[in-house]
Amino acid sequence: MTGAAAHAQRDTRYDPLAPEVIAAPHPFYRRLREHRRVYWHGQLDSWVLTGHAECRAVLGDSASFGSDFRRVGENIPEAQLSVQSLDPPAHGAIRHLLVSALHTRSHTAVTDTAARLAAQRLAAVRGTDRPVDLVSEIARPLALHTMCDFLGVASPDGPWFEEMSNAIVRSMDAGLDPARAEPGNKARQELSRMVGTWLDTAEEGGFVGALRAARARTPEVSEAVLANSLRAVLHAGYESVSRLLGNALARLVTDDRALPDRAAAEGRLDTLVDELLRLEGPVQADARVCVRDSEVAGRRIGRGEVLVLLLGAANRDPDVFPDPDTVDLGRRRGRHLAFGRGAHACLGAGLATLQLRAVLVALREARLGFVPSGTAEYEPTATLRGLRTLPVRVRDTGP
Repeated sequence: MTGAAAHAQRDTRYDPLAPEVIAAPHPFYRRLREHRRVYWHGQLDSWVLTGHAECRAVLGDSASFGSDFRRVGENIPEAQLSVQSLDPPAHGAIRHLLVSALHTRSHTAVTDTAARLAAQRLAAVRGTDRPVDLVSEIARPLALHTMCDFLGVASPDGPWFEEMSNAIVRSMDAGLDPARAEPGNKARQELSRMVGTWLDTAEEGGFVGALRAARARTPEVSEAVLANSLRAVLHAGYESVSRLLGNALARLVTDDRALPDRAAAEGRLDTLVDELLRLEGPVQADARVCVRDSEVAGRRIGRGEVLVLLLGAANRDPDVFPDPDTVDLGRRRGRHLAFGRGAHACLGAGLATLQLRAVLVALREARLGFVPSGTAEYEPTATLRGLRTLPVRVRDTGP
């Protein structure tokens, strides 16, 4: 079913930017999934996919469903052309370049940096009698400094970078609020200019230095795509990790089953990390455009029609994850879609996982716990879910 017939079945019961959805999207995801796993949504002007199998199938089929909307004739600003938006075969060259630079960096070094910063941040709040914001005092600075250390560059000015980064995240929801698009494009250009200077000046030893050394071997990658892709690595590495850490810490504050002490005692710390990625991963949605007439779960998808993959819903699909809203330390790992699948699977998945694990270990070693102190507030964004504030009181949990 395509074209006018599909549009006749518009369903606007799910408004991704509604305050109640921002605050708690999963009950809405559940109702959508129970209603229909693939259906047309009028407000989004897109097909919405809520099931794990359906999302995974689309993510794995870049021949039929693309990230590069130019394949259906759309004009895409140069600032948006990066490893995130190019499809094979052009995608392969820039991804190979990034992966080759990634492999020069030690994951042990990332773990050590994240562990050191987490220990420092936790020590700074130990014994304080004031409310502590786990987002601004733990998650965001740890993610930014760990990412810049990995890149081998100095951390940018915090307030300026936050403004640019937030504009980009908000622009991911421009299909719902068109006013967000232009500020996001300008922010992408600003960050691309900054990382372009890094490519000229970064010292050897970091990711950027390795990328600069490798660029001569890949002449088919343009300077613009290279700079945009490095910007995407920086931005995704910061925003995804900072939001993941904030979301995961919020889960620990309210759910005893997520406490790292228990998981470590059972030898299940890596399973806890996997469950937190599944339950609290920041990426709620990803988009693809149908580049040739196709079918998903019996629904005909026409060329040029957009699909919104609700990964947040897929990661709690009871067909794959029994009792999906709970932390289950006995669950088989590695089936969630928090990092996507296929050609566009997240490059930094391993780095994000290491940082989350390092924070859990540091929290366990510090013997600190958190008690809610006020109301947690979420950023008004739908594509990437994350907390703006997470106020807590810090308590000592023992020797």
